[in-house]
This record gives sequence, structure tokens and C-alpha cells, in this order.
Amino acid sequence: MWNVFLLLMPVFVLIFLGMLAERFQLVPPFGSTTLNQFLVNLGLPSLIFLSIAECRPEDLDHEAFLAGFALSLFLTFGLLIVVFRRLGTGTGYKEDVMLSMLASFPNVVLVGLPVLMALYPGRPVVVLASTLTNILEIPMVLITLFILVNTGAKGKHPVRTIALALVTNPVVLATLGGAVFHLSQVPVPAVIESPCRALGNSVMPCALVSLGIVISARLRHHENGVFHLRRQIVILLGKQILQPVIAMIALTALDAEPIWRSMGVLLAAMPVGTLAYAMSDSYKVAEDDASASVILSTLVSLALIPVLAMFLR
Repeated sequence: MWNVFLLLMPVFVLIFLGMLAERFQLVPPFGSTTLNQFLVNLGLPSLIFLSIAECRPEDLDHEAFLAGFALSLFLTFGLLIVVFRRLGTGTGYKEDVMLSMLASFPNVVLVGLPVLMALYPGRPVVVLASTLTNILEIPMVLITLFILVNTGAKGKHPVRTIALALVTNPVVLATLGGAVFHLSQVPVPAVIESPCRALGNSVMPCALVSLGIVISARLRHHENGVFHLRRQIVILLGKQILQPVIAMIALTALDAEPIWRSMGVLLAAMPVGTLAYAMSDSYKVAEDDASASVILSTLVSLALIPVLAMFLR
């Protein structure tokens, strides 16, 4: 037990430092936005590029992990649409779908990756696991967007916008670049490898400090929006209990390797992904519930993840 807390201590310390930095105005307004832009455009792509370029062929042979995690995503998503419909809150179908996405869309990159890096230091498979699960989340984004657009939500040219965003996304480009080196078996030149490794090493501290800044800012400046307690309870139960349980059952039944089963369950237990909140805010669908769920699920995960990690180890 103590060993797990020691491994996760840097995670908590960095989040707390981010909260202190925001509270005492040691970072400028929107400092987390700048950090996130650095992560998404430089740090994370560099880490993913090297992870894929340097991985061995056997590292990609994880069908059980992919199938099990996909089941945890889409079973939770589908089941909770039914649950929200039965709550009888008078919301439309688009709200039910958006709330279900919030309850089944884990933050596998900006929170999940640093947590796995802390629990499994020096293991390159953690980056691969985070990358693979991030790819599995793309269909959920597209399904939710399709429903939002076709039930009257606001937005201009969503298909073209998403297509353009994908082909110009640094993470997608880094994935493709890493795949080229992996498939060609050409070593990454040192002039590329060294700066990419330096940038990749910055992902964990920057992501966690940024998360602390966001939590502190939202707790201090959150507007008096309208969110529903019953919805929040369902989101939390779905996101951080139902989804990890489904992941554990599916990954065990599919006989995933122990480390991949543990990583899959931990990733499934991560808090609500910020992309889900961004979509909710952009389309003005359950945005107050989305903001509240990000804060609450992140705070709950700080207590849940150490216990879950201890159980899985």
C-alpha cells in the first residue's frame, strides 16, 4: 500500500503545485491554456512519435486489450443513454447522449498517461496503451457529434471541420510519422530523437501542473450555472465505477496480459476527458453539468486511483 502511494506522490504534488500557482497568481490568466497548447502541439506528439517509432512488433500484438477497453467504452456509453432517458428530467435526446459521453469518456492522455508513467516508471508500453485507448475514443466523439448535429445542436460544417482537424492534428501526424519509422525499421536519427525525448519528458509534469491550475480556477471562478445532482451521481457512478468494472471483466475474460489488464482498468477509471467538456460547451448541450463533472470526477479520482492501483498490483 505504502509503495503505491509513494509511486503516485509526484502526481499529487504536481497537481497541488498547479493549484497553488493559480491560487497565488504565480501563472498568468489562461496559463493552463498555454501549457495545454504546448502539450498537445509539442510534448505529447514527441512522446507518441518516439513510442511508436521505437516499439517492437510484439508490442502491438494486444487484441485482447483493444477489445476489452472498447467494450468498457461503448457498453458504458450505451447503457447510460438508457439510464439518463429513464431519469425523466425532461431533457432531449441530445442531452442524454452528451451526458452519457461525459460518463464514459476517460481522460487517458492528460491524466491517464502521467498516472501510468508514475506507476510503471521506465515502461514504454504505458505511452502505447494511452495512445491506443485515445484512438479507440475517436468513434465515440464522431457518434456524439453526429447526434448533436442532427438533433439541432449548433455548429458549422462539422464533418469538414473534424476532417481538417484530424489531418492537421500534431498527435495524428506524430502517430503517422512514428508508424513510418516503425514499419521501415529505420532508426530515428539522433538529431530528431534527442529533442523529441526532451520534449516527451516534459509531458508528465506539464500535464499535471496544468490540471491543478484548471481545478483551482474552476473551483474559485465557477459561475452559478445550473447542474443536476442526480445527473452528477450517475456520471460519477458510470465513469469511475461501472466503466472500470466492465473493463476488468472484459479484459479478464479476454485473457489480457496482467500489466495490460491493470493499465486498461486504470485508464477506464480516469476522470471525465476535457474533450467531452469542450464539445458540450461548444454545442451548448449540458455544459454546466459537463463543467461540474470534470471537477468532481477529477477530485474523486485523486482518492480512487491509489486504492485501485493498490488492488491491481
